[in-house]
Amino acid sequence: MILSQAAVFLRGRAGTIALPAVLAALLAAASSAADDQSIRAAVRAAAPPKAIPVQIGIKLQQITQVDQKVENFGVVATLMMHWQDQALAYDPESDTCHCRLKVLNEGKFDQLISEKSGRWPQFTIFNQQGNRFAQNRAFVILPDGAVTYFERFSTTLQAPDFNFRQFPFDTQKFFIHVDLIYPEDFYVFTELPGFTDVARRLGQEEWVVESVDTFVSSESASTRQINSRYSLQFNAHRHRNYYFFRILIPMTVILIVAWATFFVRDYGRRIDFSNGVLLVFVAFNFTISNDLPRLGYLTFLDTLVFCAFVVTSFVVLMNMYLFRTVVSGREELAHRLDRYLIWGYPAGWLMGALVLIVGFDVL
Repeated sequence: MILSQAAVFLRGRAGTIALPAVLAALLAAASSAADDQSIRAAVRAAAPPKAIPVQIGIKLQQITQVDQKVENFGVVATLMMHWQDQALAYDPESDTCHCRLKVLNEGKFDQLISEKSGRWPQFTIFNQQGNRFAQNRAFVILPDGAVTYFERFSTTLQAPDFNFRQFPFDTQKFFIHVDLIYPEDFYVFTELPGFTDVARRLGQEEWVVESVDTFVSSESASTRQINSRYSLQFNAHRHRNYYFFRILIPMTVILIVAWATFFVRDYGRRIDFSNGVLLVFVAFNFTISNDLPRLGYLTFLDTLVFCAFVVTSFVVLMNMYLFRTVVSGREELAHRLDRYLIWGYPAGWLMGALVLIVGFDVL
């Protein structure tokens, strides 16, 4: 669990950080065999009379990458929290700094918390993978005990809700989940008014953000207690012009050329033409292979390309059969089948495409 991992990490930093007594007790209980009832009793005993509201907001400034195979994405974002803590209030006249506000880095703030035997709303990003690289961290403390925490960071986030079945017409949900380490008896997240935002230019040309939403929930995923979670969700779809002009339109042209072979009366030449079309399609398939996500299931575009390959192969086989029919002296049968194929081929292909569109719900 995250708490027991945090206990190991914080014990390793014991020489530089004096752990708040409440958090130390929670970490010890979470990493031991203590039952939930004992932990809840310890929390209630140490909790303040009323949970402290912590205002939080996130500005998403960049999406550095979206990995479809491992289902994660990289972000650069700014996180800000604001809360009131009377234990950190001070008198500007009598305080050693003689200042109207204190701006502290992480080390100085940890030292201040240790001296005050206090605590602050420490958090973890629930769906973070690997390290979080902080470009800037700062704590601003006002004389009345109002504290603002600022952090600009870059990290990789897991996205288990990715579903690429409708690729490239898919709309994906991206989340940033921030969990408080202290239970809700101590701190509760609320929205920081006017701060949360998603930049218009995210540095990711493939995706277009459709909507942004935030919500606060109660979760027990990070600890054995109920913790407050702040979630930033944004939905995005792809720029589709690339896939239209790079894949869908060329594939349609190949299928039309394959259909045109049915208008050639020389059945021997017709086999040559249809074989050439099949080779062109195979080469086209190799060319676009890097544009298709390598997943454990078929996407809409995968299925469309596969069906187009089957149809093109059918054209080759059908033309070979018609050639054999003419050679065996049944030319009238070959011409009759031609008439059916000339209108049946496009009708069948359009009907199949419609079935795929409805089956994958891409409209």
